[in-house]
Amino acid sequence: MHPSPECLHAAERRRAFVRALRLPGGSSAPLEAGPLRDHVLTASPEARGAETGTGT
Repeated sequence: MHPSPECLHAAERRRAFVRALRLPGGSSAPLEAGPLRDHVLTASPEARGAETGTGT
């Protein structure tokens, strides 16, 4: 996964973390991605530009 909001959203939508981590319960098991989401949104240049209004 790229550290970008778009890739994070796609991975969550496809439930890629549940499959990649082989969590019990298959794709129906919820996964708390809040800390990862916070990190990606604060670390990605796209998100920082969107917050300051200088993004493309």
